[in-house]
Amino acid sequence: MAKFLLVIAVFIVVYLLVRNVANKGAAAREPASNGGASKNGASKLEDMVRCGICGVHLPTSEAITSRGDFFCSKEHLQLAVRQRDSR
Repeated sequence: MAKFLLVIAVFIVVYLLVRNVANKGAAAREPASNGGASKNGASKLEDMVRCGICGVHLPTSEAITSRGDFFCSKEHLQLAVRQRDSR
């Protein structure tokens, strides 16, 4: 029985080693730019802002800015301008 458990343990160790090597090889073959991720797999951090009309949070690079306010779309920017003009 002990020999049987030893053989199973050896197979498990070999399997884990082969899987680890295969994963490292697959990671090395991936292209350098994969959606903004850096070499170690961590994504690039970016500040989030809140739309002045609907409150949706979005990355600063995707936001539309006007007079220091952020908006998620041109329609919400236009709505804010109309609201300012009506005051």
